[in-house]
Amino acid sequence: MVDKKKIKGWMMSLFSVINFLLYLVVVGMWISIPEETALNLFTTLASLMITSGLILFNKEAFSNFYKSQFFIKMMSSLVTVFLVFVILGFLNYLSFKNPVVWDITKNQINSLTDQTKNILEDIDGEVRFKIFSQKKTYSLVYALADLYRLIKPDLEISYVDAELEPQLVREANVTKVPAIEVGYRGRKALVQDLNELNLTNALVKVTRSSDPTIYFIKGHDEIDLNSYENEGGSHLVTLLSAQNYQVRFLNLREKAVIPDDAKAIIFLGSKEGFFPSEIKAIKDYLNGGGNGVFALDPDFNGQGVKDLKELLTQFGLELRNDLVIDQIKHVNGSQGSVPVVHKFNPQHPITKDFKGDLFFPLVQSLHFLDNSWQALASSNRFPAAWGETSRDEMTSMKLTFTEGVDHKGPLHYVGIKDSNNHKLLVFGNSSFVTNTYKKFPKNFMFFMNSINWIVGEERLITLNSPVLEDRPIFMSQNQIGVIFYFTVIFCPLVLVIIAFFMYRRRNRD
Repeated sequence: MVDKKKIKGWMMSLFSVINFLLYLVVVGMWISIPEETALNLFTTLASLMITSGLILFNKEAFSNFYKSQFFIKMMSSLVTVFLVFVILGFLNYLSFKNPVVWDITKNQINSLTDQTKNILEDIDGEVRFKIFSQKKTYSLVYALADLYRLIKPDLEISYVDAELEPQLVREANVTKVPAIEVGYRGRKALVQDLNELNLTNALVKVTRSSDPTIYFIKGHDEIDLNSYENEGGSHLVTLLSAQNYQVRFLNLREKAVIPDDAKAIIFLGSKEGFFPSEIKAIKDYLNGGGNGVFALDPDFNGQGVKDLKELLTQFGLELRNDLVIDQIKHVNGSQGSVPVVHKFNPQHPITKDFKGDLFFPLVQSLHFLDNSWQALASSNRFPAAWGETSRDEMTSMKLTFTEGVDHKGPLHYVGIKDSNNHKLLVFGNSSFVTNTYKKFPKNFMFFMNSINWIVGEERLITLNSPVLEDRPIFMSQNQIGVIFYFTVIFCPLVLVIIAFFMYRRRNRD
């Protein structure tokens, strides 16, 4: 005859084990897939219903158990553990709302650049990131978005499962996942090639009413910005376009009128003379509140851009047409003719924290004719540095200072003028931003920071290097398995065993 009590006891033990395992599953689900709220709630309610059924079918045994000393001690321990978890949860909530992160990598590759931080801190209002991703890649995409939330805590991050909600993916015009839709005050930008540069550019795009347009003057033997040769400037155009600048070209010989949408006009290495009509158009534009950037090389063989230099003197600056020699800080083998700049204006936003190697090959010095100008970068003092004016000495490279003829250091490489009417920026050299120097990011960073300041985009000024060597870490499946089993299974199991023995020992005492 079948013993009903044994069967009942066996069934109770089986359902108790199932109920315990189900609670473990519930905890794991809330941790691993918190976005599946409906499924998690259903599983939690099922576990509670099974627990309630076990109690109802075995009321007498449970009643005796409730009155035992073991239950009282266990409840006391559970209450203590619960309170500890409440405190930890509260601390975790505070840390979530006020996160602090330390990046210990050499090049800070797990941190956002200063440029991105400036942009985020400058945004007034809520920014929204909508992540379109499959579940297997969501954590990686969220990690990138979360770096932005660390700087801007009110940033809202939402998630769309690309597999479960394909209609939302189509409505957002997403053609490749993972992707992030950046939203701000009704404006949206979609980023499908996920990295910091593209995501930050999307932020810039949605937070300003229009992209600034800058015009490079051409027709006077300037640097060819479409050329990929060493003497060309294609790399500079790529960097400007990456920051959402509208780069245009303007030949004043064809039409001596500067468009109204020009945030700045740029003279990059002009070598041939300007017609009077061109000079008039430039002067009218600057006097009318326009901004100008002049990067002009010394000219030892002719008159060159004499009219353009005379125009600059009317605004209070003289290009000396000399060759700056710095015998202390220069590129090896250049005999001082390629200075390495290390003295920067500590007050101006462009240069106040600028550090690094900045090369100015064959640069002329600037002389300020009034107090409206200030230097951004300068040479060492005399006798370490001077401005050489002798063509014979330059040709023979037997460079010596001649009293009363050459110019004593310190000499200025870059000058800037910020008046109520306009902004002017003058470089004594143009070739420092050609493709030859694209492996020296500080040159381009300095020029880009200058452009950002000229057009009123100070938030785009960055101190971080735009070029970092990407060295990914490749791990085998065996290595991934070892990390998983050690951190997810072995360590927690050891802690549970230690806790069990400590609990047994406490009961014996």
